[in-house]
Amino acid sequence: MPPTQVKAQTDLNMDLQPNNPASYTSGAQASSTKQLADLNVANSLASIVHQADKNGKQQPLETEGHQESATRGGQRQGSFRSLFASIFLTFGIIEQQQTLSKQPHGRSSLTKPKATLERTRKLHKSVLPPPSSDDADKKCLVLDLDETLVHSSFRPTTNPYLVIPIDIDGTIHQVYVCKRPGAEEFLIKMAKFYEIVVYTASLSKYADPLLDKLDPEGVIGYRLYREHCVQYEESYVKDLSLLDRNVSQTIIIDNAPISYIFHPRNAIGCSSFIDDPNDCELESISRFLTNFHDVNDVRDHLHIWDAHY
Repeated sequence: MPPTQVKAQTDLNMDLQPNNPASYTSGAQASSTKQLADLNVANSLASIVHQADKNGKQQPLETEGHQESATRGGQRQGSFRSLFASIFLTFGIIEQQQTLSKQPHGRSSLTKPKATLERTRKLHKSVLPPPSSDDADKKCLVLDLDETLVHSSFRPTTNPYLVIPIDIDGTIHQVYVCKRPGAEEFLIKMAKFYEIVVYTASLSKYADPLLDKLDPEGVIGYRLYREHCVQYEESYVKDLSLLDRNVSQTIIIDNAPISYIFHPRNAIGCSSFIDDPNDCELESISRFLTNFHDVNDVRDHLHIWDAHY
């Protein structure tokens, strides 16, 4: 079944730099020690892919944006053209403090918020339809894309997994993609137990050709993009309450803690993948999620995971 592609565009930034390669495979491999924050986020190329650095800190976002339509399997389904009224909601301080107290040493965690912290959230209608009949009895697994499943760069790399040509202001630029080891196998295995949703703060014109390559068997049920994120403190947050899924049955995997700050107990905070060929974190997460796919409430168990599971 083809994934639902909930498309649109709003603008953002990224830490990638432009290039003018003579070929798709020329150039040197970007170093995994390169700080993403050191790259040029002011360039217009930063509007395509949204990334976090190796410590999980998101790049700052831009304010201007574009928009495109929402489609399912290539058919127009309308668009999310407006973010309705803004309201202030007091965040679950107790929930986050409980999460912090349960996390084992070494696991990435959220900064303890002030007691008076309030979140500005946008009123959306649900961004997902009900699960398909094949996924109706499964928990929902929400996956980040950049630095969780792949890492992309405008710098030419050796033997890229994929090169995506993207038109920006009439100029074609090449995006070089490095795949996290085991990403394709992870998707296939997890789809046996979970409804798979990819939720990215990047734009669909970059994410779609990448996901088409990464998911040839079509196990990803839905794709959500930047316009389905909530802007908070100059970052994009992936608000699980917008998915119309039971939150007790929903898991998000993301390398940026700010992305799941509204639902910290639903998160597995993975490390940021850049280009390590020996990375085995998806294998660890796969073992964990296979063992815990039938628990009553995922929020009571996700704190157990660490990279050595």
